[in-house]
Amino acid sequence: MASASFRFQLGDFELLIVKDGTGGQRQLSDLVDDLPEDLSTHEIFMEGGLMVVDTPEVRLLIDAGNGPHRRPRTHAAEQAFEEESITPQSIDTILLTHGDPDHISGLLTKGGELVYPNAHYVLNIDLWRALSSDPDAGLVFAGQIELVRRLADLIQGRSTLLEAEREIWPGIRAIPALGHRAGHTIYRFDSQGSVLFHIGDAAFDPIFLERPELVLPTEYKPEQARATRAAIARRLASEDALIVGSHFDVANVGRLKRLDEGSRYQWIPQSPGQPS
Repeated sequence: MASASFRFQLGDFELLIVKDGTGGQRQLSDLVDDLPEDLSTHEIFMEGGLMVVDTPEVRLLIDAGNGPHRRPRTHAAEQAFEEESITPQSIDTILLTHGDPDHISGLLTKGGELVYPNAHYVLNIDLWRALSSDPDAGLVFAGQIELVRRLADLIQGRSTLLEAEREIWPGIRAIPALGHRAGHTIYRFDSQGSVLFHIGDAAFDPIFLERPELVLPTEYKPEQARATRAAIARRLASEDALIVGSHFDVANVGRLKRLDEGSRYQWIPQSPGQPS
């Protein structure tokens, strides 16, 4: 597919969502065991992506999508960046959500060099441990151990390792959201009173926020991931925040509304800047 992107404003922050390669609809039943009857024919959109955040002081990148060595997927970010006049050299900091190949293999060229030569990296310490010592501990990187080792060597000494929720830049917080993969992290952005969460793969689709009881058996720690989703859903709804997910459709930015005192929520698609 051709590259797809969506640009919008969050207070003083300018955000650009980029879809990164082939994707499309998938049956929810392909991902979830013991699917409730009312969701038996439900389809979700599954395509990876990345997000650029321009603040008045710094340009940030959340994840890096697929690398050129990933097949059959394509690496469409270069085209989108060219259209938006974003150069790799202009990226100051890269915020990693986790270590799946569709999120980090785009950090390296075919020759094994850094795509973003000037960037500093922010990642959870559990992700760093998996990258640098044991890729089988919470990563899905079959056949690409060499890439993982090379990446760890290159970013060592230019990374900030996180162990708990903390502010990493004014208005930007990193929040551990564990279970999906080792060290999975989400990010909260707050500018002029407008709040947005980038939730990575904590939910592949808004249905996982609406129904946080769903369990994905292919996650690193499925029950921990389910509990994390439930906690994230509560926080998203209580803060009335805008939400972006790595695998959501390119312009599917929304909010989460709690329906009752239980664990059911409603996804409300919403253009950024539109009143809640």
